[in-house]
Amino acid sequence: MSSLRAVSRSTRVLRYPVAALSAAFLVAVPTAHADANPVPPGLSGYFLIANAGQQMVLCADANDTVATVHQLTLNIDPYCMWQQSGDDGDMYMYNEAKGMVLGLNHSGSVYNNENVDLMPYDSTNGYEQWVLGDGTGWGYPMLPYKDQSYNLNAHDGSGKYVTVTGRTDPTRQDQSWSKVDVLKQ
Repeated sequence: MSSLRAVSRSTRVLRYPVAALSAAFLVAVPTAHADANPVPPGLSGYFLIANAGQQMVLCADANDTVATVHQLTLNIDPYCMWQQSGDDGDMYMYNEAKGMVLGLNHSGSVYNNENVDLMPYDSTNGYEQWVLGDGTGWGYPMLPYKDQSYNLNAHDGSGKYVTVTGRTDPTRQDQSWSKVDVLKQ
């Protein structure tokens, strides 16, 4: 692991495996605090979910309740930073700037090309839980816990919204993800 440190106390610095990203230096801006939505228990760390090889990151839309992908830049948008509750086999993905978790907004069956949303945390909604699947050369599939036959898909960054696709093994880079730790100072 390589790590970089910034001089300013008000910045965050990214520590990342060199193979995971080609960007040499990333600094996050201070996060905004969201309104009083419920928060999952045991939140740990700050990280980015980077789309393997495409220099894209998973983000919460600042003006809506959908997940999007944005180009990775030198300034990390607080809407693109996540905190994890649970382990990689059963986790909630919490976005502090939005005050919501990543999930699928229903209680029925998961379906192909379904939009991935942000919603207030609800411990009884299993569609807010995620699993990091087995890794490939590109990264890891991000699977809904309730139906692990689907994978988070960025659609080459060409679509504004992130969806789930009926594949568990990433066959393209836009279906592969890596967690990249961001150190909070």
